Amino acid sequence: MSLSRRLAALLASVLALALGGGLVVHALASRLALQAQLEARGRDAAAVLAVALSQTPTGADLAAWRAVATAHFAAGRTVRLRLLAADGRVLVDLQRPPAVPGAPAWFVHALPFEASPGQAVLGQGAGPSGLVQVEIEPTWAHDTLWASSARAAAWAAALALVSAALVAWAARRWRKLLLTTDAQARALAEGRFAEAADSRGAQPGGPGAHLNANVQALREAFAAQAEQVAQMQRQAQLDTVTGLSLRRHFLGLLQQRLVEPGGPGIALLLVRVLQLEVLNLRLGHEATDHLLGAVADVLQTYVDRVPGTFAGRLNGSDFALCLPVPGVAAETAASLLTALAAAPALRSGGAEVVVGGVDGVNDCGAGAVLAEADAALARAEAGGWGNPEPVVSMHAQLAEDLLGARAWREQLSGALTEGRIRLAALRVLDAHGRELYLECPLRVQLQPGGDYQTAERWLALARRSRLMPQVDLAAVELALQATERDGRARAVHASPLSLATPGFVADVVACLLASPVAARQLAIECVDGLRPVLNAAPLAAAVAAWAPLGVRVGVEHAAGAVQHLPALQAAGVHYVKVDARHLQGLAHDSAVQGYAQGLVDLIHGLGLSVVATGLIDLTDADAVWRWGFDAACGPALELRAEAGATV
Repeated sequence: MSLSRRLAALLASVLALALGGGLVVHALASRLALQAQLEARGRDAAAVLAVALSQTPTGADLAAWRAVATAHFAAGRTVRLRLLAADGRVLVDLQRPPAVPGAPAWFVHALPFEASPGQAVLGQGAGPSGLVQVEIEPTWAHDTLWASSARAAAWAAALALVSAALVAWAARRWRKLLLTTDAQARALAEGRFAEAADSRGAQPGGPGAHLNANVQALREAFAAQAEQVAQMQRQAQLDTVTGLSLRRHFLGLLQQRLVEPGGPGIALLLVRVLQLEVLNLRLGHEATDHLLGAVADVLQTYVDRVPGTFAGRLNGSDFALCLPVPGVAAETAASLLTALAAAPALRSGGAEVVVGGVDGVNDCGAGAVLAEADAALARAEAGGWGNPEPVVSMHAQLAEDLLGARAWREQLSGALTEGRIRLAALRVLDAHGRELYLECPLRVQLQPGGDYQTAERWLALARRSRLMPQVDLAAVELALQATERDGRARAVHASPLSLATPGFVADVVACLLASPVAARQLAIECVDGLRPVLNAAPLAAAVAAWAPLGVRVGVEHAAGAVQHLPALQAAGVHYVKVDARHLQGLAHDSAVQGYAQGLVDLIHGLGLSVVATGLIDLTDADAVWRWGFDAACGPALELRAEAGATV
């Protein structure tokens, strides 16, 4: 029931209670007054009859008294008349049924009159000789009471109509404020900070003004907290001199790019400022920092112009630039070297730089790629002074598949049709080592009888072939079937492409309805991080459809931009996952610890749970619990669990 209807029902109830109570009180009071009148009339009639009887001649017999009593009985509104002797004998007893009143029978039954008979003493000689009792007909009293009550009810109805009109007029004036307040309350419950437009209720001191002030305070508090977390993130991940990623963070980004499913490959370029120690002694610390900042500025131009490019400072003299596609490293290295040589700060300082790198990498760890690029950089440095040339080596490529895109698509489609798919199982644990659920990425057997391939092998093809909805729906079905067998909670992945595909959310709902018990133990994780925030409507629609059936919805890679977290909370997401690359060094680096604590507090403040994922380092895996993470997963935790240790 809406707030307006509740208020109307409350006012109607109060008004009905007040007017109804007034009518009842009026009726009862009138009944008492009329009953007193009945008794008074009975006493008067008895006194008149006693006087008449006392005036009969002395020695008159009983027949004379009866005649007088009968005459009085016939002339008045009496329903019963009795003459009693001094010894209690009934001398005369006359009665008749009362007339039918004009008031309704239910009214007469509800409000009966219980008036006492009127009495008068008959006296002859020295003492009383009898008693007269008269009961007056109550019909007129009922009719009078009914007429009085009807008039009171009419006035009450008129008063109710006037009151209802006044309430409606006042409600119309306040309805806008009530609706605005309700909308603000809903927005706050959903994690959105909405202010009411100026209205009468938003005047200084009004409820709207107070609520707006609270909303503004919450917005400012969150903005300050988000900025504090962002500042701690910069301190933990960025170099203070150049503003580029620190070595640890850069390698984390590089490793993530290398293992990205279906990636085309990358190129890695290294830049080294030669003789940095000599330059520092000759130019001074401040000028050298300015020179290093100039190198970072040149690298940042590539980052700004080419989406997917990122740069970092590996140590005092070495910088790195990751290109998101292969085949352009040599050209980029040459232009980078030219731009650095022309930079005013490097020219005035007499600094010399060399560039080396590796192209076409997509099947190595970050350490191996860095070592290969460093070898090329060493060859460039050994090439001579005064006329450096960039050195870019080509990485050994995997054998190119000869099937072609159409055959790949047929293989993947056939695997889905024939059921040659299965789920992997990665345990997500709490701080006590208890299993919360299984994260279940999909594996596909592209060739009948062959190995089940990870997503790196087929995910890019599934995206290009628009097969992601079928892939994600198949994962949901497998997870529900597995949970029905063993009762273990599971989480599967879903692409934003699937969420935006018409019919996908409804297909998932049909699967959930077919397995209602298992559905309450299922989680669905959006795998593309904060990308859904750019179009949050599909994500919000999916949560609205799945959550009532018991499904929890999570988002991976959610720590990259903390300012977008309220949008995820407003969409109804239940938890977010933080990549291990943001937590490298958590066990011993105070900057990373401060960032992690602030991030966890911010996420918890929005009412969301936070999961650390992909943990490799054992010490970092032990440290996540100290900073408030609700759950974690990764190889390090698997090793702890297998060893039987308490995490």
